[in-house]
Amino acid sequence: MSPESTPQTTQLIDVLRSVRFKLKKGRDSVKRAAPRRLPAPASGMALSALSELEALARNVDHFVCDFAHSVLRDPARNSDNLREIVASSSSDHEFSAAYYLTMKLVLNRLGAKAALVRQSVARRAFARLNHAQDVFELAAQLTLHLADDGSITTDQLDERSPVTHSSIVVVAIFAVMLSLLAKSDEVDREAMIFAATDLATAFQSSIEDLYRKKDIPALAALFERCANHV
Repeated sequence: MSPESTPQTTQLIDVLRSVRFKLKKGRDSVKRAAPRRLPAPASGMALSALSELEALARNVDHFVCDFAHSVLRDPARNSDNLREIVASSSSDHEFSAAYYLTMKLVLNRLGAKAALVRQSVARRAFARLNHAQDVFELAAQLTLHLADDGSITTDQLDERSPVTHSSIVVVAIFAVMLSLLAKSDEVDREAMIFAATDLATAFQSSIEDLYRKKDIPALAALFERCANHV
C-alpha cells in the first residue's frame, strides 16, 4: 500500500477537516452575535476578532483542500462506481475518496450550509464488510454502518431544504450509495448525483423506516429498484 493511501493519512485529513469545520462554525456563531450592536469599543474588538477568524478559516480551508487533492485523490486511479471499487486492489481507499467527493455534492443539493464528512469512517466501514456479496446488499449494509458510525455531521440546513435535519444523514448516505451504483458517463457525473439525490428525497420516508428497522434485504431491494431510474 502506498504511503498516500494509508488509513493514518485518511485519519489525518479528517482531523484537518474537523478543524476547518469548527473554525467555520465558530465564525458563523460570531457573525450571528451581531457585534455591530455592541457599544463602540466592544464592537470594534468583536469585528477585529471576526476578521481574524475569517482569515484563519480561509487559510485552513486552502491548506486542507490543497493537501487533500495532492495526497488523497488520483483521478487516474479512483473510480466512482461501486462495482469497480470492489474489484480494485485499494478498494477501501477508493471507496472513501468516492464517498467524500460525492457526499459534498449531495449535501449541497440538500441545502446543507455546513457539514463535516469523515472519510476515515467510510474507509473503516468498507474494509470490514464482505465485498463478495451482492452489490446492492453491500450498499445497504454500508448505508447502515455509515449512518450509525457518524460519517457525516451537519450544522445548518437551508430553509428550502427538501429534508429535515433529523433525516438528512440517512437520506444523504442513501443518495451517495445510489449514485455509486448507477451507471453513467463521467461527463454526466454531477447531473447523475443530483438525480440520485432527488430520488432519495422522494423516497425519504421509506429510507428512514428501513433504516430504523435495520432491514438490509428491503433496503437492498430499494437500491436495485432505484438504480435503474438514475
